[in-house]
Amino acid sequence: MTYDPQTYSSYELGWQLHSKAGNQSFQAGMYADAQQAYRKAISLAELMLMTAKQERRHPEAIHAYVIACHNLADNLLKSDEFPAAETTMQQALDQVIDSMCSTQYSQCLRFEAAKALKMVSLKAYEFYQQLGQSDKAQAVVKQATEQAQQFFSQLQPKSLSA
Repeated sequence: MTYDPQTYSSYELGWQLHSKAGNQSFQAGMYADAQQAYRKAISLAELMLMTAKQERRHPEAIHAYVIACHNLADNLLKSDEFPAAETTMQQALDQVIDSMCSTQYSQCLRFEAAKALKMVSLKAYEFYQQLGQSDKAQAVVKQATEQAQQFFSQLQPKSLSA
């Protein structure tokens, strides 16, 4: 597969459009429409992320994926679909950890995934606290902290001398 910037750009534009449509539907209380738009945004974000992994470009794609999952999870919470919201958050967390820990991906993508880990783990923490499940909230924070520590401990600092 060769890099085609137009393909990535079309995925990104579609993601933006579906995210915006989902947000508008969500704000209008049309949760079924929002859910449909957010699911399309996730599909496009997955294509963006796949391209980023394969072509070693566009490390910001991980954030599009996390945002899309975050939006869907919020929508599912509003619709009282707690198991589906939890699954969506877990998928985002798993994808971020995989992207951060897999040495086959670009260093830039791995760093962006480390940044995204903070947002995903905070969202999951808040979700579990809201449901009164402090044990799960603490487990998410513990897992995220351990994964981040492991990632950063493997980095080799560049020499400051020439």
